[in-house]
Amino acid sequence: MTDRHRSLPVNPAAPPSVVEGHAGPSRRSVVTAAAWAVPVVSIALATPAHAASSNARATIGFSNELPRALGSDLSDASVLVLSQNGVPLANETVTFTVTGPASFGGSTTWTTVTNAAGVAVATGLVASAAEGGVVTLTATVAGVAPVTATVTVVQEGLFLVPVTAGTGDQPAARQIPDATGNIAHVSAATVTLPGQPGQVAYTAVTTTGEVWALGATRGAAAGWGLVDTGADPAVEGATAIGNTGSWSYHLYVKDGQLWWYGGAGTGAGPNRLLTGATGSVTQVSAANGHFSGATTTLAFTAVTSTGQVWARASFNTGTSERLVDTGASSSVRPATTVGGPGGTSQHRYVKDGQLWLVTNTGASAASPERQLEGVDGAVVQIDAVNAYHPEMAGQLAATAITSTGQLWASASTLANEVPWELQDTGVDGAVRPATAIGGNATGSVHYYAKGGQLWRAWSYGDGFDPIARKAEGATGAVVGISAASAHRAGEDPQIAYTMVTATGEVWGHSYIATDNRGAWQLGSGANPTVVPATAIGGAPDGSTHLFAGTVPA
Repeated sequence: MTDRHRSLPVNPAAPPSVVEGHAGPSRRSVVTAAAWAVPVVSIALATPAHAASSNARATIGFSNELPRALGSDLSDASVLVLSQNGVPLANETVTFTVTGPASFGGSTTWTTVTNAAGVAVATGLVASAAEGGVVTLTATVAGVAPVTATVTVVQEGLFLVPVTAGTGDQPAARQIPDATGNIAHVSAATVTLPGQPGQVAYTAVTTTGEVWALGATRGAAAGWGLVDTGADPAVEGATAIGNTGSWSYHLYVKDGQLWWYGGAGTGAGPNRLLTGATGSVTQVSAANGHFSGATTTLAFTAVTSTGQVWARASFNTGTSERLVDTGASSSVRPATTVGGPGGTSQHRYVKDGQLWLVTNTGASAASPERQLEGVDGAVVQIDAVNAYHPEMAGQLAATAITSTGQLWASASTLANEVPWELQDTGVDGAVRPATAIGGNATGSVHYYAKGGQLWRAWSYGDGFDPIARKAEGATGAVVGISAASAHRAGEDPQIAYTMVTATGEVWGHSYIATDNRGAWQLGSGANPTVVPATAIGGAPDGSTHLFAGTVPA
């Protein structure tokens, strides 16, 4: 449902009776989930004012009655000046004054004159890119009482929905209310340690370049903190957990370079990475794993604008950082996993439309190995995940989508070795898939969008089961998916996903302990251009689902 203030049309061609006969606006509020398809506003118009000396009158308003987003153009505001007989008055000096989160190029005033139709336009009026609120625009004309119009600029926030087995989901709670700008992207990490319910970490970057981080790990349970500014909001960051689960690592791009902040106690950084890279970093992904009796291993993959592929990993034997290939696609996000005895990392990326894999250890990196030979079309999306199980050093699963809509999946889990297999066709290549491992580390789950709907491919035991549609009650096409998985001793699968639709609906699913209620709607008003994030941990048997959206969500 969309509420909005009624506004008086400000149209130079409108007959005088339309303006003079207007009795004034009614006042209603505006907040709508669908408003993300257009600039996000509440509008109120002033009743026409009459000058005591000349009986001239002025009317002010905004032609666009929809809510406005941060940084929106507000120059559709204008004032109409008429004589007492309804004749447009040309060349009248009009001074616009603005209060609230908007300005005329940094100034609060703008002076202009009316045209032949008696209209003066608030040229150059732009909403703040950092904060929302009510903008009040006042127009002053000599001999005429000032008139005002208001517009509400809506700021987008980050929301978290916690889910606990047995009690279900809780209301969405807003995060980082002090952040400026909208949320550009958010990422999450999960790791499970023996005797620990789960460690989680989050990274969020705003459209103003702020980097916010949270690490609820064994060594630090600090809340959100602003750790850097000047980040590139166009490049999606990544999050991982390492150092026996006591550190959270938050990766982001700033001035074309890759940076990290480490969170444990007071934290460390920011620090620059990949000092030998050429070109700007355009893509990054990260992963972490835990091996019994060893330091938590973490790794990341970065691709630059020149096609370089960099792999970095922190193992028991130390940290390695190396250039592993060139000529990679700078527009496809790579996929990173950690697995194997003693710690190895796997770095997947796209080169010449094909999927490639480099296996990295502390001592060396293997030569690039081509995957998925003979597939139809170029690989346009990839995702991968690893999970810890005490009986197996690392479980891996991966998903790939081609330009022709093929969905390919593979799994290397406990008692389940499945090479790449074609699982579906007609898949939406614009939506990145999400992968998880469950079934007590014996199965893999591959989520993807097809025909605007969410689907799942599932491997268990000795192969893949038939695909199945999920979240059937959702409205709007699926535009963003994320997933998480973990293993806790004595429990079956730990799987969760979060999905956002084009209409701003947020849907989630948690298979934690014995709680498997299927998918349900977590909220609305989400920004469909921001991929949600999912983690498992915090409280025992709990999952968390993060998304960007309007207030209230």
